[in-house]
Parts: sequence; structure tokens; C-alpha cells
Amino acid sequence: MQKFEVDFVVAEENHVLKITYSNGQTKMVDLSSLLKNPPPVFSKLKDDKEFKKVSVNAVGGIQWDCGADLSADYLLDA
Repeated sequence: MQKFEVDFVVAEENHVLKITYSNGQTKMVDLSSLLKNPPPVFSKLKDDKEFKKVSVNAVGGIQWDCGADLSADYLLDA
């Protein structure tokens, strides 16, 4: 199985991410269920302003300023 990385990410409304992968695929990923009872590192992402601070990290996944991160594999399967 070929490994793809996140090339671009944009935070949309209602804790949804629009993600473009290195293979050109674009996917909408809804993280609202993850944020209902989030692990401690994700709790700040309940705030829309914090959620919108998402960016691509050096290993091809995504990250936020609060220290939360998700891998490209997790996002593809979400």
C-alpha cells in the first residue's frame, strides 16, 4: 500500500477539515465526534478559533498550536 501525505488542510465549520493528499485526493474529515469527549491534548480544539489553527506538519500529517496532531493514515481512514 502506498503511503500518502497531507499536502494541504483547511478548517471548515463544525469541526470539519478539508484535506488534500499527495495523490491529489481531497477529502472532508468530520472530527466532531472526536471532540465530544476528547483526549486532553485535543480539548482546546473544541474552541473554533483554536481548531482553525490547523497546519500540515513535517511528517505529512496535521497539527495544531495546542500540540494535538493526527497522521495522514488516521485521516484517510476517518
